[in-house]
Amino acid sequence: MNYKKSIILSALSLGFTIGVNAQGPQYSLNGLGRSIITDNDLSGASVDNDETIQKANISGYNLFDLQTNLDLDSTFNAKAIFRTRSPFGTSFGSQTNFEFRLFSMGGNVNGLKYQLGDIRVELTPYTVYNADLAGTGYESTIFTERREILEYENFNDGNTWLLQGASGQYGWNLGEESGIGIYAFTTRLASTNELGNPDRLLSGGRIEYALDENIKLGLNDVGMYDIQTGSTEYDYTNNVITGDLGYTRLLGDNQFKLNAEFGGSWFSYTYNPTDTNQSYSDMVVDFDVDYNLKNSGLDLGLGVRMVGASFMSPTAQSRRYSPTATPMLFENLAGEATRSQLYYDQFTSEEVYNNSISPTLMAYNQFYNAISPYGEATPNRFVIDLSVATDTSNKALDAGLNINYGSEVIGQGGKDLRTFMVIDGGTNLHLGNLMNVDRLIDVNLGARYENMSRGGSAELALTNMLVDFGISGEILKRVDLLAGLKFYSAVGNEFIAVRDGFNLVTNFIEYDVDMNELIYSAGLRFRFSKTQSFNVNYNMASFTNNLVTDSQMNISQLFFNYTGKF
Repeated sequence: MNYKKSIILSALSLGFTIGVNAQGPQYSLNGLGRSIITDNDLSGASVDNDETIQKANISGYNLFDLQTNLDLDSTFNAKAIFRTRSPFGTSFGSQTNFEFRLFSMGGNVNGLKYQLGDIRVELTPYTVYNADLAGTGYESTIFTERREILEYENFNDGNTWLLQGASGQYGWNLGEESGIGIYAFTTRLASTNELGNPDRLLSGGRIEYALDENIKLGLNDVGMYDIQTGSTEYDYTNNVITGDLGYTRLLGDNQFKLNAEFGGSWFSYTYNPTDTNQSYSDMVVDFDVDYNLKNSGLDLGLGVRMVGASFMSPTAQSRRYSPTATPMLFENLAGEATRSQLYYDQFTSEEVYNNSISPTLMAYNQFYNAISPYGEATPNRFVIDLSVATDTSNKALDAGLNINYGSEVIGQGGKDLRTFMVIDGGTNLHLGNLMNVDRLIDVNLGARYENMSRGGSAELALTNMLVDFGISGEILKRVDLLAGLKFYSAVGNEFIAVRDGFNLVTNFIEYDVDMNELIYSAGLRFRFSKTQSFNVNYNMASFTNNLVTDSQMNISQLFFNYTGKF
């Protein structure tokens, strides 16, 4: 342990020495500490008679993320996050891990803002965008807080991707309301092995022109490409270029917004030893209109998008959730089989999340989200969506309803087109605000229904539904009762498309599905301060595959979590 202590003390001493001895620099610390313990049980008809598998365990971990911040002046700043993590049940730090979780530098030199190291990148939904998972949008706080732990551990922050490289931005003022801004970045996604695999880079940027406060024009470009050397076996290139328009206008007390994006992608792959090449291109068009009724407190929306069947944008189509990953909780079943993912794992298992860019379309389960598994950039889709929602002026009620109807652009696995319909919405009622009391009292209800169908000789029909319900109430000062319920079901038949390394479909695998899952959770949250809390709750997930006899599987979990930030 002495060498581990030396690492920590050396890092802290270096920082404090800089802060004390230098005149100009400012040095500060902040971070996060978390301790999690879970008591888990596995039961149900599918496992009750099997004595060869583990059916109970206790697990957890303690971690501490220390972020050091150094500001010399406006021209340079740096931050690094040093992590200490120890699994539950170890003693004397025997399995404690030490690592640098994040490191970045940046500053502002004569108006040029730059960043080096770990950088966050986001452009538009069709160029660089980390799309959210499909849901009702109105889940209980008790589930949202579990999901936030996973997002923190997997570097998810909004719709950005955390990459390693450099970025810069600069702006020119052309008048009172007009100006031009430019942003560019370069990152490395994969390093060469000095033999046949080349370095793979990702570069891109955006130029934006604001005519005034109401009209903005943008041009986006992002490319993924290989750095060729004499020994590299292949050459991969994918470019995406789009233009976008933003227009806002006040019409009396109401506000009208128009947003549009259009462009295309160009893919090329060459295998150098045989000089064989595969290339294709496609386009995307997206129009969205939003109308805010100020007096009514409502937002009305209409959108139309068409994404070509061969549109390829890895930084917009990579998924933050991987359905092929195996959860660690009760992962081994009878006969050396591994447990398949449940819906419960999507917000409780760190292992199923993805934080890297995939050069090809990742696998997905159609019975969770068929219309947009890769976000708005999902290829081979024509979609019309309608929406109505309350705006931020209503402090007592959040409510919304979305209707999406779409189809494939070209048939896949048959000449007939799949059609899709999704209806989702819900409400979050802030009873504390409604009754004008300074106390948390929230009730939420949400639902998402999706239907996919196709006629003809290769007939398909798949339906899934998700229901959310939750309550959050302050029963004592800074003590909250949290409860939530999710019900998920799916029934029908579909084809899984098998793709090659060029993203081209080579085969189809048909499957049937008829399953349901009930998840409920309840517990207490103790808020010691705005940045410190302790949660204890009980969770139950009950899964049934109705196509298999005695398939019920239950996972119960008693969950303890302390989180503190400073």
